[in-house]
Amino acid sequence: MITASYFGFTPIAAPKETPQDFEAAAHCERIPRFDAVEKAALVRTYIEQDFASLPHPLALIYKKRGKPVAYALHYIGAASALAEAALIRASLSILSELGSKNLRVDLNCIGDKESIVTYERELINYVKKFGGNISSGFREILKADVFNLFRSEEEEAIQFRSGAPSSLSFLSVQTRNHFKEVLEFIDGLGIEFGIAPELVGEKNHSSHTVFGIRATGLEGELSGGGYLALGYRYSRLGRRVGLKKEIPMAGITIHPFFKNTKNEKVLKIYKELPKPKFYLVQLGHAAKIKTLCLLELLRIQRIPVRHFLGKDKLEPQLGDLDTLGASHLLIIGHKEALDGTVTVRNISSRAQDTLPMNLLPQYLKTLKL
Repeated sequence: MITASYFGFTPIAAPKETPQDFEAAAHCERIPRFDAVEKAALVRTYIEQDFASLPHPLALIYKKRGKPVAYALHYIGAASALAEAALIRASLSILSELGSKNLRVDLNCIGDKESIVTYERELINYVKKFGGNISSGFREILKADVFNLFRSEEEEAIQFRSGAPSSLSFLSVQTRNHFKEVLEFIDGLGIEFGIAPELVGEKNHSSHTVFGIRATGLEGELSGGGYLALGYRYSRLGRRVGLKKEIPMAGITIHPFFKNTKNEKVLKIYKELPKPKFYLVQLGHAAKIKTLCLLELLRIQRIPVRHFLGKDKLEPQLGDLDTLGASHLLIIGHKEALDGTVTVRNISSRAQDTLPMNLLPQYLKTLKL
């Protein structure tokens, strides 16, 4: 899927769900768009096909089985907010390629397992204290799972949850800092976003940041106002499926909206990744944000580039440079990130130029390769 490849995602076949996956996710509620079984199938595939031997972080994409058209992206092995940022940036680009417009991102954070338990207890206390006037039917729904408070679109539920405590008030220091990093990435990418307290996921396997992409304005009305994509971390499933230790795992599922189902588009699938002539390296947190911005700019101009965004140090990023046949390095260090520039270095002659990021696509098109 070429659009996702600009951001480092590698296509794989969609995992087949097995009885083993249903058993691994049996403790999770079957909530639409928060499918623990699918995530368990991906983790099992990760184990069976020895994905652990591949360089990490590992970015994967596949077209989901069946209809309607849907795609799943996963980012494995990155504990930092880069995982959420890469998933969101790639998903926005995919939806744009498929015809969606006026997109925005909604985010919430439910924290780690301990934060979720604390928040659940606070919600139960809220229902006990202020739920005297709710209907018996709604009370039973909340008794089954208090997080159903955020899943019902009934007027009674909407009014009652307006005064409910926010999960953001019960985050641990670590998860609070992580969410701040996510917001820093999204803000740095220039993406329209807002906080959505109703995004609480499924308490038994989702955690940390929960994020959704929706259309606004007329586009949003045509699509029914629902989310075109939903993502979250699901690392806690790993050990239930068979991993010896928990590793960071995050994913997002894209459900594009088409005004006419006859016009449904399917992303182009290819068997081999293209071999670009440009290799991009980055150094530093600010450089990662600028790199995601640049990758989107290059995608729009259809200029492929190879990179290893998940790595922090230079040596691992350059590990496979000799086998790629790249002619130029694109370098974004701390200074370039601050200045909004990119250094382009000819690998053979060592000659280099530094130019504003917005001028890079046209500059690269003029190079004789």
